[in-house]
Amino acid sequence: MAAAQSRRSIEAYRAAKELYEAGKFAEAEALLAAAITEDRGNADIRNARGVMLAALGRNLDALWCYRDAVALNPNNAGIWTNLGNCLTKLRYLKSAIECHQRAIELAPNDSLLRRNLGVSFAEAGQHGEAVIAYTRALEINPQHHNARWDRARSYLYLGNYREGWKDYEIRRVTGQLPQRKRPGAPWDGRSYAGQRLVLLVEQGFGDTLWAARYLPKVKALGGELLIECQLEVASLIETMGVADQIIPQGQPIPEAEFHCYFCSLPSLFTYDMHSIPSPPYLLTPKPYPKELQDAIATASGRLKVGIVWSGSVTFKRNRDRAQPLLKFFKAFAVPGVQLFSLQKGPRTDELASLPRGSPIIDLAPYLNDFGDTAAAVGALDLIIMTDSAVAHLAGALGRPVWVLLGHVAHWLWLLDRTDNPWYPSVRLFRPRADGDWDHVFDTASVELMRLVRRGS
Repeated sequence: MAAAQSRRSIEAYRAAKELYEAGKFAEAEALLAAAITEDRGNADIRNARGVMLAALGRNLDALWCYRDAVALNPNNAGIWTNLGNCLTKLRYLKSAIECHQRAIELAPNDSLLRRNLGVSFAEAGQHGEAVIAYTRALEINPQHHNARWDRARSYLYLGNYREGWKDYEIRRVTGQLPQRKRPGAPWDGRSYAGQRLVLLVEQGFGDTLWAARYLPKVKALGGELLIECQLEVASLIETMGVADQIIPQGQPIPEAEFHCYFCSLPSLFTYDMHSIPSPPYLLTPKPYPKELQDAIATASGRLKVGIVWSGSVTFKRNRDRAQPLLKFFKAFAVPGVQLFSLQKGPRTDELASLPRGSPIIDLAPYLNDFGDTAAAVGALDLIIMTDSAVAHLAGALGRPVWVLLGHVAHWLWLLDRTDNPWYPSVRLFRPRADGDWDHVFDTASVELMRLVRRGS
């Protein structure tokens, strides 16, 4: 009977693996759950079910599977590291690190285990330790590209730009850049006088606005400069006066001698914090929309404060950065302040659910692109927001902006600082611990009240 159960378990495992590779996680999980009832002592089946549950986002259920599996087979490094990955997602980071270290004791020459340890260190904000773990992973397997990408970000968190940019270029081979025809050879920062260079857009709006500071330097090195960018930021790039042609994203790319991705530009010009080109480098397109001017004029002498509470809802880590509008209402709807919403997208629906008829003026109907948003930012006294593209816009314009950060923030904001070398007009508000958003809003609320008092 035991042998038959074992054969059925092997068959279930193989079938579940095929379903997993086809993205059919729920079907695979159900198959493995049934197999466990017939073969309760099989650690591999429990571990595999944990993998399926994790793929479904059911991390708490996965946790029990991994713990049951490790109890059955405490000498399996793969189960220990899966348990560590699950604990990382559940924000039990010290426990996760302990699990990964146990896995490494069992299999010290496994590159993946070292990388997983690095991820847990990085999520805990221990980027020095993360770099060590990623480096060891790469010593074991120099082709472990994900470990190199992760090491890039930890270097950047630490402000080690010279080393960070080297690793950052690995995105060319990891599939993080869109598959497309790239004209000419990669540009390495040398003069291209008498030739054509195309800058290719990548990642999100914020990345384009952040890297735009380098466009004058790029233009100064050569001949014809073609700039691909999202249509929503085209008007801002045009005001810089450096593009011979602006190509909206999605349009055909002309032939050229060279190409370069936007987010590769810092590696060519910035080796430390002292070599960061300072804002402002963007200008507000004119004329300003009259409807926008009229809406902002209703502040009638009060401090004009713009708010943004969410980035793109399709960004997978937006939930770690965005916060409910109600928190902004509680913290910043104070006497002497008129709040203006700069929020775009689905999260604007939250405006309708505020108490007291929503004392927030919605500017979204007047914001057709980032040029319009730049006009609004230029007319307001202060922007208060969670991390999204408008923070880059306000910083690039040199306008005052307070950015409210979670425990795991973007590498650009560095570690433990309230200022930022990329955007001197930015002030950062950080939590005391993971999930401590109330402290962030409370601290910023006090500072806003003090600002109103000083201005009155």
